[in-house]
Amino acid sequence: MGSLKKEGEMEQMGDEFMEAILYVNGVRKVLPDGLAHMTLLEYLRGLGLTGTKLGCGEGGCGACTVMVSNYDRTSNKCVHYAVNACLAPLYSVEGMHVISIEGVGHRKHGLHPLQTPAETSCLCLWNFVVETKHCA
Repeated sequence: MGSLKKEGEMEQMGDEFMEAILYVNGVRKVLPDGLAHMTLLEYLRGLGLTGTKLGCGEGGCGACTVMVSNYDRTSNKCVHYAVNACLAPLYSVEGMHVISIEGVGHRKHGLHPLQTPAETSCLCLWNFVVETKHCA
């Protein structure tokens, strides 16, 4: 699901399988084998991205919300989804772009207002922004 491979592209090249990849805040990551048990939230926190939190663990509070983007070849558009990272299996976002709260700012222009200390206490605000982008 979500792979950027072209239709009909071979899954196996010679004796080696293609790598499972995803992009986290614009950085390409190769997913190692054996992480089928891991959620997207666990993976992100393992990368040191601790802005995505485990709140209720059931997807209701929004503390774990990230934005996942994928190119839809049918409509020729980039589609954005709000995803509860605590519920999403890691491999379910293979080939997609994942944006966490850390990925919202811009290197040249500095932090987004959501990333400043005064705003980070309200996790609901990040969830609101992601949901708003998802609906737009």
